[in-house]
Amino acid sequence: MVPEPRSADHQLTGPAWLTAGGYMALRVLRPGARTLLVEVTGEVDLGTARRLDEVLRDHVRGDLGEVVVDLAGVTFFSVAGLNSLLRARLLADAAGARLTVAAGRSRAVRRLFTLVPTDFDSVADVRPVP
Repeated sequence: MVPEPRSADHQLTGPAWLTAGGYMALRVLRPGARTLLVEVTGEVDLGTARRLDEVLRDHVRGDLGEVVVDLAGVTFFSVAGLNSLLRARLLADAAGARLTVAAGRSRAVRRLFTLVPTDFDSVADVRPVP
């Protein structure tokens, strides 16, 4: 079961649910003048990662200080999702922003970051999976 977005009062990017070998919902917020927050829920796989790439390409530009990708609601996370994050870091660097990845309690995300070493300096809440 895919979690539903927590609130309808936020901007929802594109269709609420994408079906491309799974389900994924994205929400793009601007909590501060120079902060972009992209919340991702559901499954990030080869099919849905393309949509994540599109959203990041469309929004990571201009005068940003920080780009936060919140993956706490992700139930499946593949290497395609990791590649999206690597591309997001390049976009953030080009915009002069810092990329922060928040894994939260997502076991799927934490597991992949444990298995595949990355050089993300700004990954929050990533601990080895018990």
